[in-house]
Amino acid sequence: MTRAVDVALVCSLVVCSLVGGCQSGGGLPEVKGGIELGLRRGSAWSTLTVRPPYVIGPRVNLQLKRDAFVGAIEGRPVQLTIEQGEITGTGPMGQVNLSITEGPDELIVEGMWNGARVHFRITSHAMRGSIAVYQSQSFENVLFCQYVLDKVERNGSRSGMSICGGLPEDTLIEVPRAVQGWLTRPELVVVLMALLSSPPFTNMETSL
Repeated sequence: MTRAVDVALVCSLVVCSLVGGCQSGGGLPEVKGGIELGLRRGSAWSTLTVRPPYVIGPRVNLQLKRDAFVGAIEGRPVQLTIEQGEITGTGPMGQVNLSITEGPDELIVEGMWNGARVHFRITSHAMRGSIAVYQSQSFENVLFCQYVLDKVERNGSRSGMSICGGLPEDTLIEVPRAVQGWLTRPELVVVLMALLSSPPFTNMETSL
């Protein structure tokens, strides 16, 4: 895969400007000077701040140790091992077994996340897929968020629609280009799965 496609598929899924907004001091010393990733649905935001080895947000607290992420998502323990393009281990609500497949102009992420099926196809023009979201940290109450982000904004952000148990919501995802210098492709996939599986909910939806 060429360098241009590599950036387009992974690190430039969405690219926000590094002048304001992307650099985040954060409230914790571990992520001071880190970079913020954001997911907006309607007017609500979920964010993660990345400063290796830490990935921290309101519902995510992960630390990268060699080829593994350890910590918690939604207050539940997480241990994920990255090896040869595969991500395996235990997520907050179940088994994780993801494969990452590259094509000439696409990146496919598929397998299991939190014990449920997940599939995303990412190209230089679109990002489409679905992922399980558990309500109220209940194993019995699960829904699937579907993302169709097929518009590239002027600043590089990806926008479109998502459905998480309610009406379609305008959706925007921002992942700054600078993250590519800090995380490998599989590491960034873990961060994206953590963000996409803990989306913000609107007043018209059942919230976590």
